[in-house]
Amino acid sequence: MNFIDYLLTAVLMLVTFAIGSSLRFADFQSIFKKSKPLYLGLFLQMVFLPICAFLIAHLFQLSPEAKVGLVIVSICPGGTTSNFISYLVKADTALAVALTAVNSLLILLTIPVLSNWAVEIFMGGHTQVSLPVLNMVEEVAKVLIVPALLGLLFNRFFHDFSLKIRFPLKVLNTLLLGVVFFIKFFGDEQSGGSGISFSEIFSLLPATLLMHLSAMILSYLIALKPFKLSGVQATTIGIEVGLQNTALAILVAGTLLHSTEMTKPALVYAMFSFFTTLLFALITIRLKK
Repeated sequence: MNFIDYLLTAVLMLVTFAIGSSLRFADFQSIFKKSKPLYLGLFLQMVFLPICAFLIAHLFQLSPEAKVGLVIVSICPGGTTSNFISYLVKADTALAVALTAVNSLLILLTIPVLSNWAVEIFMGGHTQVSLPVLNMVEEVAKVLIVPALLGLLFNRFFHDFSLKIRFPLKVLNTLLLGVVFFIKFFGDEQSGGSGISFSEIFSLLPATLLMHLSAMILSYLIALKPFKLSGVQATTIGIEVGLQNTALAILVAGTLLHSTEMTKPALVYAMFSFFTTLLFALITIRLKK
């Protein structure tokens, strides 16, 4: 691991700690009271979105590594930014946090299985690349589960102090993530960057944008029409499906699978997904309350 890999791991741990410190154990008791939107959201995020990714990867003329990278983006949970957008537009923040929390636990199983499956489908017998399941479980537990539990305990025993540092933590996390993505974008491969070129960005943009928009909009419509959820809940689910934890995708692709090429779809996805998801949320939240 180089410096940027260590920094990425540290930032993910701090981000997850911040999420945990904004929650209470009682919040998880309310998760299952919203069983219909929760289970539908999990299905759309963990099954429907990866299906879209596999189909789009097949349709576009991308390198095998880029196709695997696209799938890796789709199987990562929502990040803090998805919860932040739900908060900004006054969507169902509790549902957003619940989806992120539950999905972050389930990916202990889904990321190793689906990542290796994508490698097998798109790269076949031409590579020795594989994701060690135990290593993945250990890494995800280290960067997601343990910091989240520490954050919950911190909020439980130091609640007043937790409230005081909540905003500074968000600012710090945003700055650190910015540093990570800046290095990944503009650094060369020796320094931990991706070495991505403008031509690669333009070649990856149609596939990543189509995956993002189609899954987000269709998830919103599925939640709203066949399942008759409220407009606020449908918007929340659309946000969670539309905005993935690209930092985790980069960790999986670059640090665990040791493939710089596989990180590039996540980098391109990160360029636009926050802004398009925010625009989607601002429009749909006003359509049906």
